[in-house]
Amino acid sequence: MNIVYLAALLLMAVVIVIIAGIALFWSTRHPQNLRSLEKYHATWAIIIAVIFALFVISTLSYMPYPYAHSNVTPNLTVDVQARQFSWCLSPAPNWTACTPNYQIPMGDIVLFKVNSSDVTHGFGVYDPRGALLFQVQVLPGFIDSIMYQFTSAGEYYIRCLEFCGFGHYDMISQFSVVA
Repeated sequence: MNIVYLAALLLMAVVIVIIAGIALFWSTRHPQNLRSLEKYHATWAIIIAVIFALFVISTLSYMPYPYAHSNVTPNLTVDVQARQFSWCLSPAPNWTACTPNYQIPMGDIVLFKVNSSDVTHGFGVYDPRGALLFQVQVLPGFIDSIMYQFTSAGEYYIRCLEFCGFGHYDMISQFSVVA
């Protein structure tokens, strides 16, 4: 988010707090006039709803995933199956032939289609520096999808972000993004 947007949000929050403080101070000094203010409840509710809607709409462009910005289609689809306590990456849903050294071309928009064969898992992808890039919940019987564009080469790690049993700590896999 840029500094102007954050400054505008802060200014709006300060103004709302000041107005609420003045209204609270005034209502404690003039309790007899509270009945006359009840007719403005609907107006305040509408003003708050409009402010909330504007905030939500203004932040949609800051979503980190490529499909949030436009009609993006993936260059590559990777099927991922979570099993206690491993990840299986495959270019097609052929779970008997997992690709051990999976490679993704740098710059491609990748659609990860993730499912679980046993329990709930959390599919978290970390960059070579160890920063979490994205995550999605993986539920048995469902296919969850997430799209991401890799802009730098290196070894990326997959970790389970949902406790899935005694071997959870060792549920780590990796793939390479190549230039």
